[in-house]
Amino acid sequence: MALQISAKLHHTLLKVWHAWVAGSFLVAYVTADEDTYSMHLFAGYAVLAAIATRVLLGVLAPASSPLRLPRPDLGATLAWFSVRKGRHPLFAWFSLALLLSVGLAAASGALADGAAWLEDPHEAISEASLWVIFAHVAFVAFIYGGKRLLTRLGQWAAEIRPSTPSKENVR
Repeated sequence: MALQISAKLHHTLLKVWHAWVAGSFLVAYVTADEDTYSMHLFAGYAVLAAIATRVLLGVLAPASSPLRLPRPDLGATLAWFSVRKGRHPLFAWFSLALLLSVGLAAASGALADGAAWLEDPHEAISEASLWVIFAHVAFVAFIYGGKRLLTRLGQWAAEIRPSTPSKENVR
């Protein structure tokens, strides 16, 4: 008999995982200097553990679970843009980009602990992954609130647009 876990619990686990990886990445990024190296190391290994846990859970989760890793598909992405129905396919592409960039940053940091020549590539990958994170946050904010905000701003602009004076009032 398979263990049944509710979708609500799956979403809660995803939120906990997001807090774990985001908090650990933030601490690792902020403490990336000589004075706080042990905290940076601990936070980096926490990021690596979070990524490994997510990949493991994503592979083992049933197909219907929100924990299942999304599978980006170029054909499905192009098809979505013609109908614009269902879940936006860029979520899957961002998941892949984030897991790869943040995972590579954490793994290169763990390896740089023993191989000093990896310190510069680790720093470059970490900086690049920060931009992927910013893009992800902007995308999610736009999808879940930005469309409504743009509509409201358009309505507001239409209301305050000055009307064109009639020819009778112009001298």
